Amino acid sequence: MKHTAVLFLLLAIASPAASQAVDDKAVVPGTRIGRLALEMPIQDLMRMNGPASARPSTIATFIPEATWVSWDSLGLAAGTHDKKRTDYLAVYQGSDYKTQRGIGHKASRKAVVSAYGEPTVEGDIFVQGRIITILAYDRIGLAFFLYNDTVEVLLIFRPGELVELIISC
Repeated sequence: MKHTAVLFLLLAIASPAASQAVDDKAVVPGTRIGRLALEMPIQDLMRMNGPASARPSTIATFIPEATWVSWDSLGLAAGTHDKKRTDYLAVYQGSDYKTQRGIGHKASRKAVVSAYGEPTVEGDIFVQGRIITILAYDRIGLAFFLYNDTVEVLLIFRPGELVELIISC
């Protein structure tokens, strides 16, 4: 009986710590996606997620080291301006990551606006023959890229850096 009481006490003490563990599928605007956080070294992301593909960012004309690193099988990508530190994180097709308000890949425009209100910036861009609508929330560091009013990509960035984000993508 004495051992049972000690075991129960240990479990009770450990429970709060267990409940505070990082949610591996949470998109936290301006901070992290799962275990991947803004400011993390790109090398750490590669160790955590395995081999990745890389392509120059559109801003590479001005910042030669600007690169997008992606793990298509995980539906994750990271943007960097110096090939060292994570400046942006994105989730896309095939991922089941969601914001704390339940918005993830394939969510509707209506669900996004219902969860986050009117965006700081809304605009359309033409990408590979498709019109993509961007709903960006600068104050919290979150942007949604929609095709046919459906979320295709969720992207997080440091709050207040929306202009830099638009130029970098």
